[in-house]
Amino acid sequence: MKQPRSLQVIGITIVALLMFPVSGATLQQKPPESAPRVLKNLQDSFVEISEKAMPTVVHLTSERLPLKNMQDKMNEDLFKMFPFPPHIAPDQFRALAAGSGVIVDKRGYILTNNHLVDNSELIKVKLSDPETGRSKEYDGKVMGRDPATDLAVVKIEPDQPLPEARFGDSTQLKVGDWAIAIGDPFGFEKTVTVGVISGLGRSGFPGPLKDVRYQNFIQTDASINPGNSGGPLLNINGEVIGINTFIQAAGTGLGFAIPSAMALEVYQQLVEHGEVIRGFLGVQIGDLDEGLAEALKVPDLNGALVEQVIPDSPAAVAGLRHGDVVRAVDGQHVETSKMLQQLIAHKKPGQMVELKVLREGQQKTFAVELVKFPTKLAAMEPIERKTALGLAVEELPAEMRQAGMTGVIVDSVVPGSPADRSGLAQGDIILEVNMKEVNDVRTFQQVLASLQPGQWVSFYVKRGDVTLYRAVKIPVE
Repeated sequence: MKQPRSLQVIGITIVALLMFPVSGATLQQKPPESAPRVLKNLQDSFVEISEKAMPTVVHLTSERLPLKNMQDKMNEDLFKMFPFPPHIAPDQFRALAAGSGVIVDKRGYILTNNHLVDNSELIKVKLSDPETGRSKEYDGKVMGRDPATDLAVVKIEPDQPLPEARFGDSTQLKVGDWAIAIGDPFGFEKTVTVGVISGLGRSGFPGPLKDVRYQNFIQTDASINPGNSGGPLLNINGEVIGINTFIQAAGTGLGFAIPSAMALEVYQQLVEHGEVIRGFLGVQIGDLDEGLAEALKVPDLNGALVEQVIPDSPAAVAGLRHGDVVRAVDGQHVETSKMLQQLIAHKKPGQMVELKVLREGQQKTFAVELVKFPTKLAAMEPIERKTALGLAVEELPAEMRQAGMTGVIVDSVVPGSPADRSGLAQGDIILEVNMKEVNDVRTFQQVLASLQPGQWVSFYVKRGDVTLYRAVKIPVE
């Protein structure tokens, strides 16, 4: 990739300053005005990039359906832009979201964030004419959404062909590369901020991002604020290398963007199919640590640990078990759980894949026919489900099972719920329900489902080093 002249000049100048001491002779060879000239060239590059990119960035607002409760809104909006006053019932309002988008196709196809348009009833897209300074507003229609990556495509019907953004290759990024963000933070349209790529491959963000299963974010210190989401992150060539998505916290300088390679792949599927079609294996996976690797007889920390196999899933049909460690997919080495997740996501439903697995130190090979990824995560992940009693349980971590422990672990308890009033607490391990052993979440749910409203149910619980009983009355609906 050819570097712009301004960067070449910077590089040459820095090398010269490092190699030669400053002296009278040196100053005569390099007049003082050379340094300002370099900075002026760099400044001109940023100006040129901004002017060319701005017409491809749109301002987007959406009006959402009435919300059921305040907490839904607070959890849903990544930036928590418009919380309702606590004394006013939220169903009296319609929630507003504002952000940015990138024109990908001159026919009016715009790439933005899913969290900006999710559940929207009305979408408005505003374009600015850089020559006249005037703006025009269009009605937007959602062509497809992908909550798993927080991306969406919105379509408008323009009067004439629109300027298209140029996309770069995010797989070639390096920490320290220039990064330029454009968007409408806090309603200040066409704001430009400059920084560098601070990190790559960031993942593991909880909270509102927990439903974004495919996390592989670019980190940047280019200032990103509410309203920037959905806008472009550019490289020094003016190419889109990411879609700005969220900030860790206001004022921290930690902004994150979806890589352009992922964004373009999702965009193409949303335009073509209205959804992203991914392969589904049917396992919950995690990473190995030294203790687990030793216990499972794995020679190193490479691989994805199968923590749970979804019943009747392709993995279950093929014979995978919890405790298996997936080391390769179709001959491609698997280093982490995230890598396995991404490899399977790129496969198509109906495709056969070969998995190399370590089971108790022995290598096994499984042929698995993938199916289409379920529309809703809950349809394939029976791990953490709240009950009418007001508690959520999960499978025991693999290390506990390896130590011979049984039961399910309480993940959370709703304050004021029957479970809370009985004294059940987060971290409790439920061994029995009504004198029946529960070794997994499915059994726990089956036992509860067999009980009647108004009936008392006993829980035999391990809490730390002690075991105790708690009784809860199933509420009558």
